[in-house]
Amino acid sequence: MSALLGSGTAPWTRSRDPLEKALSTRYGSWIMRRAAREPHHLITGEITFCGRSFFLAPGVLIPRPETEQLVDVALRHIASRKRSETLRFLDLGAGSGIIAISLLLERPEAQAIAVEREPLALATLRENRLRHGLVDRLAILRGDWEEMFGDQPAFDCILSNPPYIPTATIPTLEPEVRDFEPIRALDGGPDGLDPYRKILPRAFRLIRKGGLIALEIGDGMGDPSLFSFMAGDRDGVAALPTIIRDISGRDRIVFWTR
Repeated sequence: MSALLGSGTAPWTRSRDPLEKALSTRYGSWIMRRAAREPHHLITGEITFCGRSFFLAPGVLIPRPETEQLVDVALRHIASRKRSETLRFLDLGAGSGIIAISLLLERPEAQAIAVEREPLALATLRENRLRHGLVDRLAILRGDWEEMFGDQPAFDCILSNPPYIPTATIPTLEPEVRDFEPIRALDGGPDGLDPYRKILPRAFRLIRKGGLIALEIGDGMGDPSLFSFMAGDRDGVAALPTIIRDISGRDRIVFWTR
């Protein structure tokens, strides 16, 4: 009802007012969709992330609050960098664009490239770029992780929330996830680690000295040596990454600084 009326307080301040027929019909439709387990963010087409509102369309991964921690890790890493120094971010598998856009809004001197392959996600990403006035600072590329930019160090932060759910686990997920979110944005292969095997060797070729590589991970993926092995030996890179947990105690972020 808050989304329908465009205000978080309207369901209370207007509680005695009759609802216009068109709104009443839409509300009934929304309730039926939610009763069928469709996520409410897809029904309303809006989601709040890092304190800002983003457009969200069916067929696009719904950002989780835990992903805000990925943005926070990046912001803390670059906190000491001079505002006069142009920073370059790379967001891989950008989806709705919430990671790159949130960073750019906090650091107005920065630029970013968002890589995404799915048409619905690309359309959502473009809409959010326009909504937040970042057409000149956020470049969008349609592509995959295997098509990444050669071998020259070019970025200060490389970030991704890749698919990390093991294939066999997907049928056991809640209907809101299993039936309404894009499988390609969830399925990380037999062990959930396929995307990391593709991303990490390329990311270490693209990160500048002093840069950050930070990836969201799934519950139970907290073995640093596992990710270090996938990344391989790189001169100047710590042998083992840092693993941090979210507020519920689950492994959530793996990161390296170069």
